[in-house]
Amino acid sequence: MFGNKKKNQDLAVRQEIEEALREDPTQLEKDAGPLGRAFIGAVDKAVQMQTSTIRTYVNWLRRQNPEATPAEIQNLMDEHLKNTVTGTGAGVGAAAAVPGIGLFTGAAAVAGESVLFLDLAAFYAVASAYLRGEDIEDPERRRALVLSLLMGAKGLAIVDAMLGDDAGKIPGKSTLTKFSGPTLSNTNNVLQRIAMRSMRKSQRRAWLGKLMPLGIGAVAGTTANRKLADGVIGNVQSGLGAVPAGFATPLPDRDTDEEDGKGLSLNPKDFAAWILRQFKDEDKDGDNN
Repeated sequence: MFGNKKKNQDLAVRQEIEEALREDPTQLEKDAGPLGRAFIGAVDKAVQMQTSTIRTYVNWLRRQNPEATPAEIQNLMDEHLKNTVTGTGAGVGAAAAVPGIGLFTGAAAVAGESVLFLDLAAFYAVASAYLRGEDIEDPERRRALVLSLLMGAKGLAIVDAMLGDDAGKIPGKSTLTKFSGPTLSNTNNVLQRIAMRSMRKSQRRAWLGKLMPLGIGAVAGTTANRKLADGVIGNVQSGLGAVPAGFATPLPDRDTDEEDGKGLSLNPKDFAAWILRQFKDEDKDGDNN
């Protein structure tokens, strides 16, 4: 019984992959609208961000809590994300309160706050991978990581389908960082196309219909935003697995992180401002290249 269910799920994923590959990517992005552009923009910025910025954040948390284990640092990162999302309004109102809706549908009413949420989520995903000693240097590898984690169970299922039989040969380790070359590029292409398919206007209208009875308000928004952050945290835990017992790298001298770390704070608004500044700096660097 359970074997048949798994086979049916695998077949459905492979069919969705085939359908996505037949579609025009330009039209997919157009149909996805502002939400699609915000999502891909957040992924692009997380991919382009200097590894030193990610390292600075994790090292800063370690210095603030010198006796903390990697698992405790991950818990601090989890709370930092949730507090920033609820403390700055960096979410999407009551959308995420619908069970099973998830990141894309929760962000249906896209606005500036939603863009900030996606930036925070992408940054959190990469920082969590770095904490586990994952390779985040390669841009395409990082793109696969961020896309998969933000897409949740569906993203991980796509990764497994693209890996084929090799997926079961990596016990206790995420499959996300085992790609290389054309396989990695093809997987990112599929992940991005399926993300765009999830954000089409026709589907967003259906989601909004489900949201209307919930109402929109500050209390509903705060609760929903926290649930949305919990969803991202759950995706990361499922995709990356347990945090190791020891840190992958020793804590460097403070001087190495001092410049990048200016403005880092547990205060939600200050942290959000720091994140936005890092992403804007990356945009400038990209324009100058």
